[in-house]
Amino acid sequence: MVGCGVHYRLMTLILAVGLQACATTLLRGPAASADEQYTRAMENLGDGLYPEAIQGFGELKTKFPYSKYAALADLRVADTNFERGKYIEAVDGYRAFLKYHPAHEEAPYAMFRIGESYFEQIPGEWWFLPPPAEKDQANIRLAISSYRDFLTRYPTSKQAEDGRKRLDNCRRKLADHEIYVANFYYQREHWVAAALRAEGALRDYPGLGLDVEALWLAAHSRFLANEPDAARVSAERLVKEFPGTSEASKAQQLLASLPPPPGDLAPATTPTGR
Repeated sequence: MVGCGVHYRLMTLILAVGLQACATTLLRGPAASADEQYTRAMENLGDGLYPEAIQGFGELKTKFPYSKYAALADLRVADTNFERGKYIEAVDGYRAFLKYHPAHEEAPYAMFRIGESYFEQIPGEWWFLPPPAEKDQANIRLAISSYRDFLTRYPTSKQAEDGRKRLDNCRRKLADHEIYVANFYYQREHWVAAALRAEGALRDYPGLGLDVEALWLAAHSRFLANEPDAARVSAERLVKEFPGTSEASKAQQLLASLPPPPGDLAPATTPTGR
């Protein structure tokens, strides 16, 4: 009986929520103009009534195909898909809007939202899942490409600053991934592979707070791979650019253990014949 009571209350709650949504839509009544139709569809979107919002935008295009709101309806359908987590459909919608309305004043927004759609699909950090750096990086790369395209085309748009922040965030995630892989190889004594990934992070993602770790990984891995010249390059850079760090101290010790470079060898003495 207890189970039946809980089930009854749950069904009552679901029915009440559904009736409230329907009542809200009915109270708003039919729209008399394109502006009113657009406003009501936007209200449904803001209230989280996504099917009603999409229906409203569709009716707007049908009833008022030559109004300025017809193009906006396409954009807002993409927004609706974004809000309900259907990011692939959202990307398709934003791309379609840009294709058919390339000069629209909302074009920068649509292009920015493509990057946002990919960004929202980047794996998150949960305690019961592997770290983000261990996961597939495809959506990060797609987001980076989208944000770069957006900033190249609309560098002064009102979304540009957010786009730059997102781009830096994505680049840091890829840098984290490179360092994660470098450490993976380092711990398994694959010295050359570790050095290559660390050096790649230094080359492709400098200035994101990982340079010290990457330089030490590169220097020590090259040292352990018996490549003293390559080890010296990273160690000297570490000592010069990041003095006072513990890694710089270790790099100084590593440099002291390396043989002098060929150019620093004392010239051999030649007999004088006396």
